[in-house]
Amino acid sequence: MKKRYLTPLLLLSLIPLLSSCASQQEVQTLGYHVRSINKKLDDMKVNTVDQMQQRQADSSGILDQIQRDLLELKGKLEENAHMNRMLQEQNKELQLAVRTLSSQQDEKINKTISDLNSKIALQNESLVAIQQARVHEAERRSRAATKAADDAMRKAQAAKRARANTPAIKSGVIRIQPLSRKVIVNQKAVQSVPAQKVASGVVATPTVVKTVTPVLDSYSEGQQKYRDGDFKAAYGLFEKSASNKKDKDTAIRSRYMMGECLYKQGEYDQAIIQYQQIISTYPGNPQAAKALLRQGESFEQLSDRETAKIIYKKLTRAYSTSPEAETAQKRLSALQ
Repeated sequence: MKKRYLTPLLLLSLIPLLSSCASQQEVQTLGYHVRSINKKLDDMKVNTVDQMQQRQADSSGILDQIQRDLLELKGKLEENAHMNRMLQEQNKELQLAVRTLSSQQDEKINKTISDLNSKIALQNESLVAIQQARVHEAERRSRAATKAADDAMRKAQAAKRARANTPAIKSGVIRIQPLSRKVIVNQKAVQSVPAQKVASGVVATPTVVKTVTPVLDSYSEGQQKYRDGDFKAAYGLFEKSASNKKDKDTAIRSRYMMGECLYKQGEYDQAIIQYQQIISTYPGNPQAAKALLRQGESFEQLSDRETAKIIYKKLTRAYSTSPEAETAQKRLSALQ
């Protein structure tokens, strides 16, 4: 603005000087140039103002956009803060639910263990009663066997006395006729020679030939009964074999097979107790690992999955190198 007014004033002040040394035409030319300069100044002013206004408008638009972006960002921040508060509340609820569930599971496990201990106590009492009854039965059988042995002894002595009273066979040639028939005695083929009269009048005594069959031990008989599916009979034979104190390995295997017989009959509670006797009495024996695995499977059959998992975990820790530990790990993975 100052340049606009200074320039004409400067020219007006110079006009007298110029008029003295310049012509009228030169003065007009100079005035024309002054007007041109003023016009250019006006144009520059207009253009500058328009540009400033345009820039101001653009800046105002940018500021409005920035303000809108700030408001949108603020809204998102408030939304995120709200979501964080909701997540924190949900996390607290989840933690509370987890603690409640864990407490309920602990109570359930403790109750299951308590019930199992009660069952074991009752089963132990029942087992003691059964053992006492079996002892009485064994004593009765022993008395009966002793009586039978005494009767057999008396019969043998009577037969001996009878033979002593029989007259001796006189010397001479005895002619025995060929066999006339076969007699079946106790389902065994026995050759019988009929009494024949000889020239001297002496009667020949019939000769009896018996077939001897091999006698199996109780454990082998129990295995045969078990393979045949007669688990009750097999249990009794294994129980008899388990009382053999001279052969410890056979006794342990017999006790394990007693548990197997109970398991096959669906008496899982009794089987668990039988397996526990092996686990407690012979912890270092390979049959203990097998008994522990079967015990876990018995709990599965009783629909007690939690106790079964505890048994399998114990097996994988205590007998980690045994084949049963690998099976227990598979069963444990299936129960997860």
